[in-house]
Amino acid sequence: MFLITLAIFALPVNADTADELPVLKVGVLQFGTINWEMDTIVHHGLDSANGFSLEVHNFASKNASAVALQSGAVDIILSDLFWVSRQRSQGKAYVLMPTTKASGGVYTRADKSIAQLLRNTNQSIGVAGGAVDKNWLLLQAYAKHNKMDLSAHLSPKFGAPPLLNRFMLADELDAIINFWHYNARLEAAGYRLALSVMTMLTELNISSDVPLLGWVFAQDWAAREPDLVKSFMHASMAAKQRLVTDAGEWERIRGLTKAESEQVFMILKEQYPQTLLSQFGADEIAATKALFDIFADIGGHALMGQVDVFEPNIYWSEAEKVWQTKP
Repeated sequence: MFLITLAIFALPVNADTADELPVLKVGVLQFGTINWEMDTIVHHGLDSANGFSLEVHNFASKNASAVALQSGAVDIILSDLFWVSRQRSQGKAYVLMPTTKASGGVYTRADKSIAQLLRNTNQSIGVAGGAVDKNWLLLQAYAKHNKMDLSAHLSPKFGAPPLLNRFMLADELDAIINFWHYNARLEAAGYRLALSVMTMLTELNISSDVPLLGWVFAQDWAAREPDLVKSFMHASMAAKQRLVTDAGEWERIRGLTKAESEQVFMILKEQYPQTLLSQFGADEIAATKALFDIFADIGGHALMGQVDVFEPNIYWSEAEKVWQTKP
């Protein structure tokens, strides 16, 4: 059983035509940063401008949104490549339209370096995404590549993002891997990015952005509704573009960010573009394949399902074309 709160927004369209627009149902986390984008789409009528009516369903957890997609309660959710991989290994043909790249990394106190962290023993690291968190797996791959015994230095503590931040601020953790908007709170409190995802990827000979997160939907549904899917992707990209380029838009959504201070708000605004893909094509697919191979070795079946080899058709067949026409 899952909790669902439905928000149907008033759209700036003519009453005579509103009922004619196809409805697209999107499932998102109730307090996720994706709500900034959903609000931007609705506020500016980017859904009706692209020929559809957006229905946003808010969920309390990723599992709840996944169940909603699987049951047909929503058409699209935000998830990651590896969830899609596990579903496909079970014969469920979901595909990913990539939107977000691997980012963030390991945060520590300002006076502690990653070298110190990996040199000392009995150190603790908070990990928000669980045992198969992508940045935690990436850190393990980085350590293995550099012939380090990570377990001899770091003991992972898994927990909810806000709880781990509280532990970090109370000096009860030596390092942390958290979601980017929680990292912004740490930066505002004087903590720093000691080892970035970019540095780890480069060390592992991956030079392009890795598109791990995006819009997920059923392949057969997309085949039946190709125009509707493309319309949503265009609206999604246009909303992101507004948030990247329009400072006034951030003032409008300030309340949605729940920033505790002006400093946190400015860091969120500055870092948001750094989480987004800027392009998607052959280089990004090759980078994904390389990381997929690394994670298959580190994360095993718990992360990958029964799939051992990367298949590019895990991405939506129209993804590259849509990226070529982004605003």
